[in-house]
Amino acid sequence: MRRVAKDSVAYTLVFALGYFIACNSASNVKLTSGEGAGNYMRMMNSTVRHTAIFPTNTGAQSVLASVFSTPAARSDANITAPSNLGQSFESVCAAWGSGATSSLHSTFGNSGLVPLNFGQSGISAGNICSEAPIASVGSDENGNPKGFPIFFQGTINNLAVYGILASGNTFRCLDTTNTSSLQDSTYVRAYYDLAHDAILLGSGTAQLAVTCSISIPAGDDVNVVQVQWVKS
Repeated sequence: MRRVAKDSVAYTLVFALGYFIACNSASNVKLTSGEGAGNYMRMMNSTVRHTAIFPTNTGAQSVLASVFSTPAARSDANITAPSNLGQSFESVCAAWGSGATSSLHSTFGNSGLVPLNFGQSGISAGNICSEAPIASVGSDENGNPKGFPIFFQGTINNLAVYGILASGNTFRCLDTTNTSSLQDSTYVRAYYDLAHDAILLGSGTAQLAVTCSISIPAGDDVNVVQVQWVKS
């Protein structure tokens, strides 16, 4: 009986070790071209940790890891002319004004751009978006860039936006078509366009091609918005 128990423990340990090795090895994305071919590093930048999107993965995944479908298990990806560092960005606003929980338009009106999650010191605390609307992308920077820093040049793409309306209904939109190239040491941040109910991305005073429009029924408003985008 003791022999059987020992064998059972040994098999369990071997299986667990094999599982963790398989899943860990599957978490690296492989490059087939471009500088830095081999393991593709990825970085997540977030003002709050919810779900996140990453550069699209295609190809084979470790069979053992895929059976368990854990977050650590990611398949291989073929990325054309990749950046040296893939980045995933995220901004969330769940309160408008100075700690208020009121809705977006009722607080800021119907014109201008509301910067999402970035205050005068760079990244504001929590999920409060308290900055007053500005006239155009980057018009409040005055030579001091705001937003998430870009490490190594790359392409901004795959903008995903979702949230909750004042009515309690949810919304979402996705842009997988438009892309924008950015250089190393530039910055990027998201804005809510009050006049057009759209999420814009900007770098300095330049508006990027990536954009996402939100459909809001008459009489409703935005309470919570989460924005995610990728640099690959």
